[in-house]
Amino acid sequence: MLAASFFSLLNPSIEILEKNISESYLVALITSGGFLLGAVLFWFVDKTVPEDYFMRFSPEILDRKDSKKIWIFVLAITVHNFPEGMSSALGFMTGDIGKGIALASGIGIQNMPEGLAVAVALIAKGFSKRKAVLIALISGLVEPVGGLTGLVVFGLSDIILPVGLAFAAGAMVFVISKEIIPETHRRGFEIEATTGLIVGFILMMFLDLTFG
Repeated sequence: MLAASFFSLLNPSIEILEKNISESYLVALITSGGFLLGAVLFWFVDKTVPEDYFMRFSPEILDRKDSKKIWIFVLAITVHNFPEGMSSALGFMTGDIGKGIALASGIGIQNMPEGLAVAVALIAKGFSKRKAVLIALISGLVEPVGGLTGLVVFGLSDIILPVGLAFAAGAMVFVISKEIIPETHRRGFEIEATTGLIVGFILMMFLDLTFG
């Protein structure tokens, strides 16, 4: 997720803006604004939505705090899939079908470990395998919705997609920093968790740069 925030979301956001805006400070300002908005919105959700609300959709064995954590994690993955779908639509709108297919295929390949991460996290928290896979599938189905939305909105403004990408990056980095990293360090597995973070970052960087 951390690697995807940079290589699948922030970098494309900056690249798209640089094609349409010559002033570097405006590119930085727009990207930073979208990133901050995503982080602040998820902070707001984390602070204001009561834990009892998330318990409605969780197994009885899961306590309120963990229930809220897992659903905010799923929400972050879902949100980041939406602008990636818009990116796929943009690839086809260039007129180069081959480029569009390559981009969509690359994003699809990147989504496989992300969907697996969602399912594994849910199963670890007591969800049934069937329900975990279904939730992971639904989070991925947001992507074609993003693609259809992209076909409609790209003609309205050139900054909608880059702002959406930066927004999703901000949301994901917030969730990673506040929930995921502390959770992996909570039970004395700091070295293993750090090693997993580094290996996962390299793997996702490879997938993003190779297939993205």
